[in-house]
Amino acid sequence: MTPSRPPHPPGGFTMLEIMIVIAVAGLVMATSIPFVQHTVRRDAVYTAVKVVDEACRNARALAIFNNTTTELVIHPHEKSFSVRPGTSRGGPIPRVGNEPRPPSNHSIKPYSGHFADDVTIDLLDVNFIEHRDAEEATVRFQPNGTADEFTIFFRIGTIAARKITLDIVTGLPALEVIR
Repeated sequence: MTPSRPPHPPGGFTMLEIMIVIAVAGLVMATSIPFVQHTVRRDAVYTAVKVVDEACRNARALAIFNNTTTELVIHPHEKSFSVRPGTSRGGPIPRVGNEPRPPSNHSIKPYSGHFADDVTIDLLDVNFIEHRDAEEATVRFQPNGTADEFTIFFRIGTIAARKITLDIVTGLPALEVIR
């Protein structure tokens, strides 16, 4: 006589096993939420710094290439900004010998944009005058590459704060990480 084997248990998972897997997955997701929020906030900081940097560089390039004063106009209440051409400073750029002409004004387009809603402007100085509560602040870039004194301090919630200043001699922005 052959011994009989017990019947195979039915395939699949028990309800207890499924509940344990769901609980572990919930814990992993719950612990990752602060990390995801922090990453999203850091992306907002990076974007805010990038748009100010690009706007300043665009205004400077337009001023040099078009031989005109160019303005970076910031509307602090609307959290928007734009670059607009200013007035001509002495006609065409003089050329020396076979020096190539600078690109025409069609190769560089004026830049505009806005800050994210969670960006707060705490300081907006142009030529040592506070413009945070003004309708607009205008930063002028000259054809020789110089610019007005400009400082903007902004923060994104309690996560980060940044300060961007213009070097008045070169017209280039410099970033300072506050936190």
